[in-house]
Amino acid sequence: MDPATGQVPGKGESVLIKKVDKYIGKTAILGIMLVWISFTILMMMFSVLGELRDTTASYSAADVFWFVLQTGPRMAYQIFPVSALMGSLLGIGGLAGANELVAFRVSGVSRLRLAVAGMAGTLFVTVPVMAIGEWVAPDAEQQARAYRLSQLVGQVIIGGSSGMWIRDGSDIVNIRRPVLTADRGQQSISFEEVEIHHFDGFAGLQKITRADRAFFDGRQWSLQGVSIVDMGKSEVTPSSYDRTPWVSGIKPELLESAVSRPFYLSMRSLWDQIKYLHSNVLDDRIYQAAFWEKIMYPFAIIALVMAGMPFVFGSSRHHNHGFRLFIGMTLGGLFMLVNAASQNLATAYSLPVVFGTALPSTILIIVAFIILRRSALRAATRGYQGIC
Repeated sequence: MDPATGQVPGKGESVLIKKVDKYIGKTAILGIMLVWISFTILMMMFSVLGELRDTTASYSAADVFWFVLQTGPRMAYQIFPVSALMGSLLGIGGLAGANELVAFRVSGVSRLRLAVAGMAGTLFVTVPVMAIGEWVAPDAEQQARAYRLSQLVGQVIIGGSSGMWIRDGSDIVNIRRPVLTADRGQQSISFEEVEIHHFDGFAGLQKITRADRAFFDGRQWSLQGVSIVDMGKSEVTPSSYDRTPWVSGIKPELLESAVSRPFYLSMRSLWDQIKYLHSNVLDDRIYQAAFWEKIMYPFAIIALVMAGMPFVFGSSRHHNHGFRLFIGMTLGGLFMLVNAASQNLATAYSLPVVFGTALPSTILIIVAFIILRRSALRAATRGYQGIC
């Protein structure tokens, strides 16, 4: 059934429409892939140029290239929504410029049907991109950050599910869970489930300190919920404290730079973090926002592509690729600004995080669908004269 007219096509028309759907979808996929790969490479090149300024004797140009290569999956995931918009505009817009869309319309395929076919091609690419964002990019990003720090300062040891391992003089520190919080728009970071292994150069392990939380107050490190096991020569002596200072040479800004931003984490990790913070009565809004932003990721892509479709049909012979490129960049930039503003407003006025995350995409999808349907109905009633 045609989504614009509600009519059921005949057998011959049905075969034609399926072929058109496949052709439009393939065109959208090729356009998206071309723009996506180009933008990802461009982002990586700019990242290399920025990182080369930080090279040292221990952090060489080869290390820079390896670091940026590991952050590539995250960049690809991050830039894909805008790439999907611009790729579909350029791909399907190219068909409009060649009057192929006019031929499809004369054959009885509505504008809305053409738009749906383009969005189907977009979703075909979106699924593997989401898999990259869930299973490839988070681990690669964490490994990249740890590798960069280990080369720059020689402290961070790459960890996995056991958390982050850091050498602090003769001590080995294990931080299992970094936590980002926000207060009046200012983000701060603390570290939960910290374990410090104190070594003596000759006698081996001397003491183990476990703390529920470690934080930097601007002058020094402090530990909360502390338990200490002192392994003396004769006996093991346990002790506990509510709070105690921690003399450490670890710089907080180095740890912060090693921690992946919430949006770069997998949904599984975000959900685990939200449950942990909620059970410990800690602020989880930053992680909730990132969690719902990932859920809304495919809907945001659909919203952007739908919003761009009216420009494809409305500019078939009057605008070139430069115009469509401009439209794509403008729509993508505006959407990201509105999306960020919506999330900040939801946080500032204590609204549900899902409200601030889902509202821009929902409104954009509704408005774009209404515009496309009205355009399709007008074209259907006017006949061929309304196609262009």
